[in-house]
Amino acid sequence: MQSYQMEVSKKVDGAYVAQGKIEVFYPLLNELGMNVEAAKNDEEGFPVYADEKVQYVFDAVLAAVKAAARNKLISGTATLKAGLSIASTVEELLESGGNKGDALAAVREFLVAFKAWLPKTGKSEKVQAAVYDLARNRSGLAMQPDEKKEKFSKYLSDFAETLTEEQAARFSRPLIALGEACEAGDALDDM
Repeated sequence: MQSYQMEVSKKVDGAYVAQGKIEVFYPLLNELGMNVEAAKNDEEGFPVYADEKVQYVFDAVLAAVKAAARNKLISGTATLKAGLSIASTVEELLESGGNKGDALAAVREFLVAFKAWLPKTGKSEKVQAAVYDLARNRSGLAMQPDEKKEKFSKYLSDFAETLTEEQAARFSRPLIALGEACEAGDALDDM
């Protein structure tokens, strides 16, 4: 694996402001099982392949690696989210990519388990339905007033405390995503 320093920036008043740099690792195509070698390196040190189709594949891999790294950062910073790290081996990179079908299945399982847990809160069916609807709709959750997000966050953390270690690992992505939606600023403040 090769590495480079990826600059992380944040948009402030319409302009991008540097927040820092993180080391990002990326594979050469021969490390992914393709029988190709780079013809040269560009001015930034990235490999340049002679065949444009092969270059297209490398560019797509690099874009995916950058996106995966950005998704592991606390929004607007060059700081990794708790418990996450940047893949530094091909194995870690492939593992972190995961199977999209499996990720969707994990979200469905999370929602089933969360809905089954809600009656234990002792809240009315109407409140349970509202809380469940927020769990199903991250973008709707992010647009809620901060006080509602704080209440939802409490439900989420109480639910997380009931999970087995295996469930916590399986549901980590939906839990993190919902937690981030709770931390998002009130989108309607700028209206």
